Amino acid sequence: MPTDLQLSIEFGVSVLQNLVDAGYDFLKTEHQKRDLFGKSTEKYVRGLIERFGEVKVLGMNKPVPLLSLYVRANILEKISARAGAKMEEMEAFFDFDRRAFGQKKETKDGEAIANDLQRFMVLGKPGAGKTTFLKYLALAMVHRQSVIKQRRLPIFITLRDWADKRSELMEYITEQFDICGFEQSGLFVENMLKQGNCLVLFDGLDEVSQEANLDGIIRSIRDFTDKYSDNQFVMSCRVAAYNHWFERFTDVEMADFDEKQIETFVRNWFRSEPKTADECIKHLKGSPQLKELSSVPLLLTLLCITYDENNDFPANRAELYKDAVEALLRKWDSSRRIRRDDPYKQLSLMQKENMFARIAFGTFTENRYFIRETELTRMIGNFIGNLPAFKTENLEVDSTEVLRTIESHHGIFVERAKHIHSFAHLTFQEYFTAKHIVDNASNGTLKRLVEEHLYDDKWKEVFPLVAGMLPEADELLLLMLKKNRELLQEPVWKERVYTATKLLWPGEDKYSVQVRISMAISLIFVNARDHVLTRSVYLDRDLALNPDPDLALARGLNHLYDLADALGSVLVLADALADALDRDHALVDRALYLDRARTFTRALDRALDRALDQPGEFPPPIFKYIPSFLKGNTLIVNCMKTAYLSKSTRDHILSNMLAPLSHPS
Repeated sequence: MPTDLQLSIEFGVSVLQNLVDAGYDFLKTEHQKRDLFGKSTEKYVRGLIERFGEVKVLGMNKPVPLLSLYVRANILEKISARAGAKMEEMEAFFDFDRRAFGQKKETKDGEAIANDLQRFMVLGKPGAGKTTFLKYLALAMVHRQSVIKQRRLPIFITLRDWADKRSELMEYITEQFDICGFEQSGLFVENMLKQGNCLVLFDGLDEVSQEANLDGIIRSIRDFTDKYSDNQFVMSCRVAAYNHWFERFTDVEMADFDEKQIETFVRNWFRSEPKTADECIKHLKGSPQLKELSSVPLLLTLLCITYDENNDFPANRAELYKDAVEALLRKWDSSRRIRRDDPYKQLSLMQKENMFARIAFGTFTENRYFIRETELTRMIGNFIGNLPAFKTENLEVDSTEVLRTIESHHGIFVERAKHIHSFAHLTFQEYFTAKHIVDNASNGTLKRLVEEHLYDDKWKEVFPLVAGMLPEADELLLLMLKKNRELLQEPVWKERVYTATKLLWPGEDKYSVQVRISMAISLIFVNARDHVLTRSVYLDRDLALNPDPDLALARGLNHLYDLADALGSVLVLADALADALDRDHALVDRALYLDRARTFTRALDRALDRALDQPGEFPPPIFKYIPSFLKGNTLIVNCMKTAYLSKSTRDHILSNMLAPLSHPS
């Protein structure tokens, strides 16, 4: 029985039969054509399938069939870097969707693009899947399930290989057919091209070095595509490396993976383990940071490899992000033996990362996510200007060239619109911000981090990254605990907090921190009820006495709505803290717990009854401090999951997160 490979080859041969036959129309007899067609075409099709039918990247244990893993490409018909968007517009969109940088663009299926355009340039970021897309197009020409409308003879040219051989383009192409046994291969290829029956794929223009005479390569391709203009031509290049050399090509861009593509890729990866695929997808969807990285095919591959090896993602995400950065900075090119022109090769890998960290920290601290090109090159210049390899008089030129190279080679920065740049992912900006804080901990960065940003939601991802990067995180966690407990010292509610925290601390080991959190939620409910009742009394009074009852009603209702919003946000935060503490692990005597909760509620009710005659400050002070207190504790717990801590520090933190205050004097 024929194998799947043999069936694929036979179908490919049948598809190309008429094309190859027409290519040999210069021969005199049909008998000659049939003899030449059979074995040589079969060998060529087999070579296509074997060369491009499997992929093996980064740390994959073994190659996998490309068609089993491939996800249909989405293509942008408008190039992002050429968009004329204004900074203000981009920042507004960013506030709407931070992880996607607020950008939602219309895309088109890759095969539809191939059906519509006769010559097009596929641009994209590093790891966006450009080469995979071109390989897929080559296979699509001989694949049974392809929706390509016009089948052509695929000719795949790896531009780096051709440039290194320093041969004529026609000679390089002819060699591929000569190897497969095509008689008079030069005449055959020439005839096929004249008839317009070829799909010529030029892969990796950005991989051609200046030493290989890039200008000469570009001229040869131009002349070739002009001479044989009836064929279909597709070329790929990294978007930051392209300089509009081919005016007759339509420029399109590889879009990031959307949620559907991410899920399809993961299911393809774990195709023999659907349950594992479900769990991996659940983890990705549950983490905005991982989902963000998953939009890049190369990084999604890295995530799948990690999950495949560990059946989970590491709790310390800093390790995972470090691997992602390393894949872009070093592994991706080195795994394919690519050496690029590097105008900042004087910078070591560590110096590059330190430069990214300095830029990330400066911009992130100032809440800047989009950076004008002049400002970004200035920051690069400030860093490299201190290195002896760069000359001061050439600093402006060097800085611009370094930025271009970073975007082209590594994709750490991307151009979001014309002359407006950002980190490729918010996750990278957060990661390098955390790196800068850790690297400069001796200069007081940990204390400033806690004092200035403990309750700032924009920094909630940076804290666990810092904790995970520190060799020992005791100092950071103790600073966080101290800062958070200082909230309880506010005089406006210190008495209430003393009473509540005393009740929240049963003093028996069997009562877990989780139980005390549940009781804290009871405290919030009681306070909410108290203030709703109080506000209702005063609302009735205002309606009776106020000469403008409609205004009084509106004002009173607004107060109650504000209170309801505050209550809702507090409950969400309390629930988040309970989740962070893994409350499902808390096995307690339910009857004892409920009895304790009832006693607690009655005691607190009596304490609050005394204040019913005092309207007090509105909104109630408790809603100002409790959300921050809960948020701070949640962050502490999340940091403890990623940090290396001494046992004594860990026990101290868990014992004091909700411990009672000393009685206010």
